[in-house]
Amino acid sequence: MSNTLAFQLFSLKDYEGGWDAAFEAVKGLGIDTIEVWRGLVPANSDAREPIRAMRASLHKAGMKLTCGHLRIEDFKAHYEAWKKLLLDFGSTDWVIPFAKAEDLAGWLALLPEFREMADRLQADGLSLGYHNHSAELAKLGDKYVLEHLLDAMPQLKVQFHIGQFLPARGIRLSDWMRKYEGRICSLHVNDADSQGEARVGQGECRAEESIKTALDAGVDTFIIEMRLTRDTLDGVKRDVEFTRNLIR
Repeated sequence: MSNTLAFQLFSLKDYEGGWDAAFEAVKGLGIDTIEVWRGLVPANSDAREPIRAMRASLHKAGMKLTCGHLRIEDFKAHYEAWKKLLLDFGSTDWVIPFAKAEDLAGWLALLPEFREMADRLQADGLSLGYHNHSAELAKLGDKYVLEHLLDAMPQLKVQFHIGQFLPARGIRLSDWMRKYEGRICSLHVNDADSQGEARVGQGECRAEESIKTALDAGVDTFIIEMRLTRDTLDGVKRDVEFTRNLIR
């Protein structure tokens, strides 16, 4: 099976000219798959019209979807619309992009809701995943938050975010990918150093090592998370080619 190189919709939000122009730019990078993002729907709005508009843009560009980034609130409010969008465009995973808790008990209290979500998704042909940011890389007790979640819920998949695994956090992403082999739905490809965002492979997050380890662990979906505008196009093109050469 060939590997999929995709682009994060959130990283396209500032592209000049809207989604249609952004999708054409992504196609120019040789990418035909998007990770959809709930932020395309304005807050406190009816989800139906923005989703219809996104559906039209995806059709026009000939795009597929992977790993929708959709919150718990989206599951509660507009499950059917989001589920249909994901399935119609080829995605098999619903990925929670963010949750929040004040302590370990609060994080673990999320799991019954995650299990209910996973059961419903499984019945409809989808899996539930979780995307890490920095909060999930905090150590509480004898493990990190993300480890607590994944160890307590074996049916939960994970989408790792390379650029959050800074050396100062004391975690090596490649170790976690070996630990959770078979449960990684995709990898968010970016990089960072102590000053912020860096070109992929030129930061401190061991991006090349992480991508190679992901391949060894059976990961087949790699999602570019680098902000794309006309001004950043050349740099992002370099990141895409760097990643593509590793996953061929």
